[in-house]
Amino acid sequence: MPHSDGVIGFRPLVEDDLDMMARWLAEPHVAAWWHRAEKQVEQMRSHIDDPTVSPFVVLLDDAPFGYIQLCDLDHEREKEPALASQPMGTFGVDQFIGPAEMIGKGLGTRLVAAMAERALANGASRVLVDPHPDNGAAIRAYEKAGFVRLGTFSMTSGPALLMARDP
Repeated sequence: MPHSDGVIGFRPLVEDDLDMMARWLAEPHVAAWWHRAEKQVEQMRSHIDDPTVSPFVVLLDDAPFGYIQLCDLDHEREKEPALASQPMGTFGVDQFIGPAEMIGKGLGTRLVAAMAERALANGASRVLVDPHPDNGAAIRAYEKAGFVRLGTFSMTSGPALLMARDP
């Protein structure tokens, strides 16, 4: 297993990664927040060719340890009223760390910060995360990654604490 202070990288998700994703989604620490693993894998498969969602395998020194997706939220405004007040060019990220032995090492903070910096450097006006208000570990990781709390909203997926990182 790579050392937790190694280099964080991203590579596009491909069909061959989906079995690994299914295994990770079955891990209790992932399943607690990413429900209905089979549906999640099908959504990941559909994102491979979706121009509005960019799915990535997260790497530590070239070894896969997580998943992250960057979603263009501009077209989600009608479906998600909580996004109506966000600036154009807002992107959302959703992610998880797969292997249980990799959690609690600061990698969540590092991977979300790295993706936010990448998106902002590529012209995003804002990056959002939307953890469940009860997911204290994720909220702390996002705050350490430079995200600020915007408030708790009722989203189509349930309650969410919207958090933003701006350039």
